[in-house]
Amino acid sequence: MRLPRDERFDIFGQVQLLLLKNLDSVKSPESLISYVATMTRREIREMIRKSNYFNHMRRSVIEEIYSSDVRTPDVILEKVQEGEILMGAVAKLPPNCHKLLKAMFFDQGQPTYKELSRMLGIPVSSIGPTRERCLKRLQNLLKENK
Repeated sequence: MRLPRDERFDIFGQVQLLLLKNLDSVKSPESLISYVATMTRREIREMIRKSNYFNHMRRSVIEEIYSSDVRTPDVILEKVQEGEILMGAVAKLPPNCHKLLKAMFFDQGQPTYKELSRMLGIPVSSIGPTRERCLKRLQNLLKENK
């Protein structure tokens, strides 16, 4: 699938986790290879789908934050309030989530998983699953604020 090395590590880790969780459902050693191949294809498709969503989300968030067509005071106030709600929810995240999301989405540039691993002191293979858990927590915190 020609995925970057970081994403291959994510897929490998996810498939291993799924295999561990569902090992009792694998009926025979011969079906193990088929199971791993199927789960790998599914995880790759899911990663590509999420990647497309996050890239779109990242672009739309940046465009919205730095949009120059904001004209009226009520629109400005609404944007400020939305930003405060978001930053308040981010502040309630555990420190590891706060650091990871800040580095991935708010810092300048787009650090690779290897750079994130070095900066944050976490294994490359756990960045994807950690990011997913952190975004889920952030989503729950934002729902609580509505």
